[in-house]
Amino acid sequence: MFRLLLTFCLFCAAVHLCAEDLDKMRAERVGWARLKTPSEYWFRHSKSDPVLAHFIRDNTTLNIDATWYVADVEKLDEMCAYPLLFSQAIDMIQSETGKRNLAEYVRRGGFLLIDACCNRPINPDIDLFLARQIALLHEILPDSRVIPLPNDHEVYRCFFEISGGPPHTYWGNRFDISRAKHGLYAVQLGNRTIGIISLGGLQCGWDRMAAPRGHDVLCMRMVVNIYIYAMLQGGN
Repeated sequence: MFRLLLTFCLFCAAVHLCAEDLDKMRAERVGWARLKTPSEYWFRHSKSDPVLAHFIRDNTTLNIDATWYVADVEKLDEMCAYPLLFSQAIDMIQSETGKRNLAEYVRRGGFLLIDACCNRPINPDIDLFLARQIALLHEILPDSRVIPLPNDHEVYRCFFEISGGPPHTYWGNRFDISRAKHGLYAVQLGNRTIGIISLGGLQCGWDRMAAPRGHDVLCMRMVVNIYIYAMLQGGN
């Protein structure tokens, strides 16, 4: 289903390439898409998604649109237009069509990035949030496994070097300790990683919520690494 964009993945540490060189290396055009679910918060922070898209384009050879798109979980054809779908959460998907589509999407080679927003009214209990995502995944993909990734995993060094685990969002200018105990989680189906669960609120970071200077860049670097890692997974 998806033609892998690996020509952009091996991009010679693009930090030393000029804009003209990057444009010559760009692969086919892709878009950054959010998964539309029944949750009223599915598009939260989306106003800053173009910032993320520009960052990806400026730092890699990925020919990504400088906007964001919507992929409705009820419409498999919309979902399958994107090799990676970003989701605020998937546990709100209750319709049988939505569940079938999500399972079929990953079976065809799609990749899910599930990122918990740091807003406490949305996710007051981060451990419960994780449990709900895992429960839905096990329901629609009984053979799937969710495993914690060590801080030296390749996802932290496949493009940018990120040390100490994933960045975690600050709440009210204070480091959120409840999230700091969690690293990234991989969702595996057979021998393939089909998704990443982040509990740090990466989207809160690139939306420049209260956090130290440079935290937004660190969060976007983490997303770049996850995107590249996702593309390297290939099919089944």
